Formats: sequence, structure tokens, C-alpha cells
Amino acid sequence: MKTLLLAVLVVSSTLTYGQIDTTRKGYEWPYSMPIFGKKAAERGYKIQLPYGLNINYVYNRMDLEISSFGMTIGDDPNSNINQLINEHVTTETLNFTNTIAKTNGMNLRADVWVFPFLNFYGLYSNSSGSTHVSLQPQWFDDDGNLVLSLPQITSDVHFSANTYGLGTTVVGKIYDDYFFSVDANFTWSHSELLDKPAKFGVVSARVGDRVKLGKNSMLALYVGGMYRGFLDNDGNFGAIGIQQALPEIGSRLFPEIDRRIEANNDAIAELDPDNIWDQIEIAKLERKNEILGEINTAFEGLVSSDVNYGIKKDIINHWSVQFGFNLEINESLTARGEFGKGHGNDFVLMGIQYRFGL
Repeated sequence: MKTLLLAVLVVSSTLTYGQIDTTRKGYEWPYSMPIFGKKAAERGYKIQLPYGLNINYVYNRMDLEISSFGMTIGDDPNSNINQLINEHVTTETLNFTNTIAKTNGMNLRADVWVFPFLNFYGLYSNSSGSTHVSLQPQWFDDDGNLVLSLPQITSDVHFSANTYGLGTTVVGKIYDDYFFSVDANFTWSHSELLDKPAKFGVVSARVGDRVKLGKNSMLALYVGGMYRGFLDNDGNFGAIGIQQALPEIGSRLFPEIDRRIEANNDAIAELDPDNIWDQIEIAKLERKNEILGEINTAFEGLVSSDVNYGIKKDIINHWSVQFGFNLEINESLTARGEFGKGHGNDFVLMGIQYRFGL
């Protein structure tokens, strides 16, 4: 339902890597940052200009799983209608079969090299996206007998989000022009669909090689791995209209409930109420109709109202393999591309960086 769709504000994170290599001669470093930059230059290390501004386009696709889900109407969670909703509108009864979140947008980042090997950055992203959800609701009676099953229902809910974050990168030289980098960042996203920001964490590591293309140009090629995960252990909460989230639910559910109740009544009419075995079957059919009536009442309330929701979700596969390049056109201008692939997730980043000293 839209409750789970909206809760999937997956943040696009940007990761940096430092370009450090040795030269034959020491040189003078004219800037105050990074700390120990002057000593590093005296020893022949080529380091990046201390300050950077980045603009990136980022695309994310991730398969999600819903571990907990609930809805209420109004301010009284213990009302009769909410008790019916809590009983009949659950993760198990809704039977989520497929949840895919996609986001894309522009990402702005400002960074500074505090030490020649340590970078800190802040980022802001304005992104839009959608959550595709498939579910096949099923309800059973107290004995585990199927009461009602609906065909698969799908929905796409679109959202926008503003994201803020902080991160750090550590870089170092392995051998010659081979390097490594380790990056971690924390972000939080705000959306009209959520009461509180959605929090997200990213950790990644890379190794690569640098190739000189000319007097001032360098190309770095690298490969690595990335871990991504939500940090909301309590889940996400918000309010939404169920008709907007799942426009098909009413047209699918209510006619099927009426059809099942009518079929159960027809079956009851053919049984002998004086026969002990028929009495058992009549009781089962009447209990099924009672459950169907409760489901009908619960969803009538949901369809006609804005609902409060709570949802817990997680990424099915947190890991992806990353590979990419940094093209250093000159000491101030760098183009970058990175691509990630894992089971159930995709990542694309394309951007440009401008560096300067003060």
C-alpha cells in the first residue's frame, strides 16, 4: 500500500576518492589546508587542491522487503474499527510479493581535505522516485482454511525528497600508482509522505590504478564494494490516503467479498441444519462470512479515510560491486562515473568536480 511505498526514500550517496601519488621532486604548497600538506609536498607527494564542489546525477534501484506493517484511523488506536484493521490488515494478510524502489536526482557536495589522506564532506540531494509494490492479499479462518484470496494487485507511488548528509573518506597509496579508498556517510531524507526523516548509511571500499594521459591529465580506474542500509530500527511513520496508494483495492476487494458471502450462503442453504456433520460445516461457513464482514468493515474505513501508518522495511541485498573512473582533466576539474551492480540493486553516478585552494 502507499504506506510502504512512501517509506522507501532511498538516498543517493556520493563517494569520493583521493588522488595521491609521488613525484620525483618536492615542491611548495601554498595553502593552509590540508594539515601537513606542506610537509607532504616537500616529500614529493602530489595532493589534491583542498576544497571541492561536486555536482552529480545519481540513480538508485533497490529491491525491498516489508518486515512489519500497520494502519490506524483517527486518534484512538483502540477503537473498534482499528481493532478490525489491526487484525485483518497485516503483513501476512496483505502478502507483499514484490517491492522495488527507484530514485534519481541531482546531488551537490562540498568537501575539504583535512589531512592529505582524510576528506570530510557534506551533501545535499533533491531527488524524485517511485515505489512499485505488488501484493496478493489472502485471509484464513481460525483453522487455517482459506477465506478470501485476491488476484495480484500492483501500485506505483511517486514521491520527492530532500536529502542531507555527512561523510568522510580515507585514501592511501598501495604501490606505485595503485591506491585504495574507504568511504562512509550518513544521510537523512525528508518527504511529505513521512513524519520523520528516513535515515540511511553507506560504507564502501575501492582499489584502483592511475594512468597519466598527458602533462596535467590523469585517469584513475577502480573497483570495489558498497554496503547500503536503512538506519531506522523503529521504522517509518506517516499519513496517507489508501485510495491514492492502492487505487485498485476497493474495486477488487468489495465485489469479491460479496461474491464469497453469497456463495457461502448458497452452500449453507443446501445443508441440513439437523445433521450433525452439516452443522459443523454450517458453523465453518458462518465463521467465514463473519470474517468477510470484518474485512469489509475494516477496508471500508480505510478507503474512506486518510490513514496513519507504520512500516519497517529493509534492502533485500545490501551489497553491490562498484566500478568506475575519475578523469582528472587538470588540477581543478575532474569528471567521474561510477556504476554498481548487485542482486536486486543498481547504482549509477555521473558527475563533475571543481577543486580550488584558499
